[in-house]
Amino acid sequence: MIILHGDNTTKSRARLAALIDEAKKQSKELVRLEAKSLQLANLEEALGATSLFGEDKLVVIEGLHSLPTSKRKKELISYLATSTLNPDPSTLIVLYEKRPLTATMIKKLGNPKAEEFKITNSLFKWLDSLGTSNKQVQLKLLQAALESDGDQFCYLMLVRQVKMLIQASDGGRLSGPPFLISKLKSQANKFTLAQLLSLHAKLFALDVAQKTSTLKLSLAQELELLAINM
Repeated sequence: MIILHGDNTTKSRARLAALIDEAKKQSKELVRLEAKSLQLANLEEALGATSLFGEDKLVVIEGLHSLPTSKRKKELISYLATSTLNPDPSTLIVLYEKRPLTATMIKKLGNPKAEEFKITNSLFKWLDSLGTSNKQVQLKLLQAALESDGDQFCYLMLVRQVKMLIQASDGGRLSGPPFLISKLKSQANKFTLAQLLSLHAKLFALDVAQKTSTLKLSLAQELELLAINM
């Protein structure tokens, strides 16, 4: 069993896609299961059934640890733990989680291989630099974040940061520890609400351009332009 988990969903999704591509190249049967609708009987069937043509299988289960505590969740985890103790060499199980798992959570699944995808300090340093007057420093921090976390994740985190700054600027309710709320309010004061709304509009336009394949520059270059003109 392989567990893919962590906050950096861009990198974890890329890793999952690579595992699926590799399975397809090896002509493995692919079974994808959403935990929110998964019952124990379905899981037993997916892991226990033999392929009609005797193919190896890749079974991907998404969001198991996002389920609320329940008897069903405990049964699914218990069954998977048993499967890792007596693994079927013809079946590879991949658990995909959009959140970090604790060592205790992982241990309950037997002895899986866990791969965590974290958000780096480089990305947080860049986001914290937004609104400062030193554009050269901002660009250096952005370059470091792009190298460590990738352009798509930097874009997604910038969208998230701008939304929170708009909430802070507009008097909206912010969630999180007091130090984080204080930091957001302080950063929001470096912008006018109009500036933040304009930046949000530009980010939305970038999203549309990506989805319609009409970006004039690479996403990384577009982020650099935003940083210069912010």
